[in-house]
Amino acid sequence: MENEPNTIDVRKLLMTVLRNWYWYVLSVVLCGCLAVWYYFSHTAKYKVDASIMLRINNDDMALPQAEMLSFMGVSSGKQVDDEIAILSSRDIISQVIRDLDLQTEYRKKKGLRWVGEYPVSDLRVVYPEHFTDTLTHPVRIKIKARKHDYVVRVRYDKWQRSRHVVKDLTQPIATCAGELRFVVNTMPEPGDRYRMRTLPMLSCAENYAENIFVTRYKKESNVMLIDTKTDMPRRAIDFINKQIDLYNMDAVVDKNIVATNTAAFIEERLRLIEEELSTAEEDVEQYKRENRLTTFTGETAIYVQESTTYRHRLAELETQQNLVDYVDDFVSDDSKKGTLIPANLGIADASLVGLINEYNQLLLKRMRIQRTASSDNPVVEQLDMQLGLLRQNIQTSIASVRRSLQITRTDLEKRNSDAGSHVGALPTIERQYVEKVRNRQLKENLYLYLYQKREENALSLTTTVIPAKVIAMPQVHPQRVSPRLRMLALIVLIMGVLIPSVVLYLRYLLNNTLEDQTELASAVSCPVLGQVAQNHRGVHIAIHEGENSTSAELFRLIRTNLGFMLPGTKSPVLLVTSCINGEGKSYVASNIAISLALLGKKVVLVGLDIRKPMLAHYFGLSDKGLLTAYLADESYELADIVQPSGQHPNLDLIPAGMVPPNPNELLQSERLDALFALLREHYDYIIVDTAPVAMVSDTFLLDRISDMTIFVSRAGYTPREMIAFINRLCEQKRLKNMACVLNGVKQAQAGYGYGYGYGRQD
Repeated sequence: MENEPNTIDVRKLLMTVLRNWYWYVLSVVLCGCLAVWYYFSHTAKYKVDASIMLRINNDDMALPQAEMLSFMGVSSGKQVDDEIAILSSRDIISQVIRDLDLQTEYRKKKGLRWVGEYPVSDLRVVYPEHFTDTLTHPVRIKIKARKHDYVVRVRYDKWQRSRHVVKDLTQPIATCAGELRFVVNTMPEPGDRYRMRTLPMLSCAENYAENIFVTRYKKESNVMLIDTKTDMPRRAIDFINKQIDLYNMDAVVDKNIVATNTAAFIEERLRLIEEELSTAEEDVEQYKRENRLTTFTGETAIYVQESTTYRHRLAELETQQNLVDYVDDFVSDDSKKGTLIPANLGIADASLVGLINEYNQLLLKRMRIQRTASSDNPVVEQLDMQLGLLRQNIQTSIASVRRSLQITRTDLEKRNSDAGSHVGALPTIERQYVEKVRNRQLKENLYLYLYQKREENALSLTTTVIPAKVIAMPQVHPQRVSPRLRMLALIVLIMGVLIPSVVLYLRYLLNNTLEDQTELASAVSCPVLGQVAQNHRGVHIAIHEGENSTSAELFRLIRTNLGFMLPGTKSPVLLVTSCINGEGKSYVASNIAISLALLGKKVVLVGLDIRKPMLAHYFGLSDKGLLTAYLADESYELADIVQPSGQHPNLDLIPAGMVPPNPNELLQSERLDALFALLREHYDYIIVDTAPVAMVSDTFLLDRISDMTIFVSRAGYTPREMIAFINRLCEQKRLKNMACVLNGVKQAQAGYGYGYGYGRQD
């Protein structure tokens, strides 16, 4: 029965593992040694974390500040995700690196470990001015202190290297990275080793950004967690503290920029309105003095009240127009293009206020980016383009609002004129007086409004609310995160088992030869007689009288199985063949013959592999004349070619003799049939050693004289492709009563089952 191609024999795999147990032990030991080296050569890393809460949309925020942010078009309802991006931005991290001088990392060799030195190191490197600002490739420095001098190795980029031997580290050293010197805080002892690495600012910032994690505590929470894993906890604590400080400072600076620009605008407006209000009051005073006016009474009071109502509405409309004009002047002034536009001055039109707020937010974003980027930066140029478009939209909206106000004013003036018709009898002086008073009230209302906003803005500047409140200060967790003994032990165990398993499995996949009797029995269609252990003794005969070695017992087992499979023919003829050379068919044939002879049976071993005869050599007999001479010369008799084997008195041998020029014709001669007829009369068993069937057709010619065919395969030698060949022969019945024997099985697999044999080992 053929084996399924994808079937995995679990028992076979398990036995393979057990047979190779020493490889697993060696693998675990080697992995353990590597783990010990790793543990003692890597510095311990610890987790450092902190938590902060963002004051976003909190009710306890200072009201003046919240109103001023809204007044200038900046919303206080920022999203936490945006703040996380700001907190972990490259600009803030770069500033932390500059403030703490972290661009250069210092390490000292202690045992097998390179231990980081922070904040104070034994040696500090001093580069030329602006060197680190323009650095484009990493600079690596190694220093070894000797008894009288120091060896300094410098590597810049991948290819530039230099080695220097100096007696004084404080003196300038001309290296491949430029001139540098060292500040000695603690004098190195002979044998001390140091490493220093300086990265470009961009690379350094990216490294820190990848190792500093900022996340939300919960999905809807304003609390943020900041954590990192490092072998220098003190440095991580300082880094996180500075990161939070810079984030708060950045937010406060943004708020102060808004408030400062608002204050400047309000002061300018107040100065102009104050002058206009003073002029209006003097005008009213002089007009009343010239016309001797006090108060108005009489019937016209009602009509005057109605007219006054319309005038008040006109005054409010005039205020709106003035505010729009102020904003229009501000927007049209090219010198103030980089200044925030005042938003909540009281303009009633929501669309105009929305455009101003959008402009202010975009301008704040540009100002933030421009702190670390030049004006020709693509992002800045894109923001400038967007600001220009928004400024044009604001001017268009102002024109639309102005037209709307003008329409409303025309309507109110018409209504006021209608109301004025009722008081037409009033003196012209009365009308002129009312107009002057209205103008004064307008200036006074605008002045008071701006004065109030100035005080609120001043209060906002003096009230600083830190946007990020520290809930938990940065702290170091006492338990190390790496290397961890339990994790290393688990990895050692896994790798120690996995490596030899993978090797054995690959070896199994790449092996194209038969392995054992179980594989042979599951693959071939014919019966399997048994298996033969490897011959380590170097002798051709493995079975002797009274011997109980593994090989001898296995041949006895094959002999027993033959008793059940042989046909009832008297003096049966057994052909012993194989697929290719080297599978041990002559060895198997010889020992099967001896095993039968040990039963007291008369056995003859015939060598019919006449193309490559080996039996005479194995038994130490002459190879001249014999079988080939008998077949070619009719003068030869049976007694002339039969020779005693020298191994057992019941075993005779007919060697093949010299290699003939026409082996195929000799095997088809009638003299061969007559020979086997004689042999059947004189012997109980006739064992025939034949040629390999996959190489020559000689064995197929002998099927006419045989009763059974024994196919010999060899473990670790016979290709698996030969299984299909054997099955094909069996299906086509080209050889009679086929059975298989597996030769060359390892001693551990031989015997009665796996792992235990019978008798002594060979």
